Amino acid sequence: MTLWREISHSLERRILSRELTPGDKLPTEFELSREFMVNRHTVRRALSDLQEKGIVESTQGRGSYVRRPSTPMRLNRRPRFTEAVRERGRTPKTETLKLAVRPADAKVAARLGLRAGEPVIYLERRRFIDGEPTGLSQHHLSHARFPTFVETYRARGTITQSLIDLGVPDYTRSVTWIAARLPTGHEASLLRIPRHVPLLVQRYVNIDGLGRPLEYGVSRAANEVEIDFPGPA
Repeated sequence: MTLWREISHSLERRILSRELTPGDKLPTEFELSREFMVNRHTVRRALSDLQEKGIVESTQGRGSYVRRPSTPMRLNRRPRFTEAVRERGRTPKTETLKLAVRPADAKVAARLGLRAGEPVIYLERRRFIDGEPTGLSQHHLSHARFPTFVETYRARGTITQSLIDLGVPDYTRSVTWIAARLPTGHEASLLRIPRHVPLLVQRYVNIDGLGRPLEYGVSRAANEVEIDFPGPA
């Protein structure tokens, strides 16, 4: 086996055994050259092989990092994180970071059809797929409309089931705005990603069956978005 393949396989074994986990920085080319007693050209060929396999990502001036497995999320009218992940044979998990009632700022109020300063339910969550953090989300709902949402959510643990209990059997996405930016230090820490990995930011409004604004949300994730276009009529 050639030297660069030996290095590539050695690093891949470290990643598979979780000695190195998604988001971890690999040793520098200099450090790998000394460890394997080869020149940097050989190390670069090994790292290039790992990049081609989608295991490692390298950025000029920043080094090489273990790549996070990407699970494309579909953009559709009925977004349901748990169902979508399970359909792909993966294991979802949602962690509640914050749950409170607070005044709506002007943007949130406008999206929900409220007046600025009216109380809204604010929910912040972190999502995992197969134990790896993949996304952060913020949710806003009218407190006047759902005065018992906080208690219901604490008992149910999901937005969908909480809304069903509160008389909203179904909801759909009316609009989504998409942008990209680099993560803050806090976001990078929560998602366990390096600061140079861009986040896909989605701002959206969900509506109830009568077309009334139900929820304004913001999600941030380091994965891809898959958009399905309908076939010919």
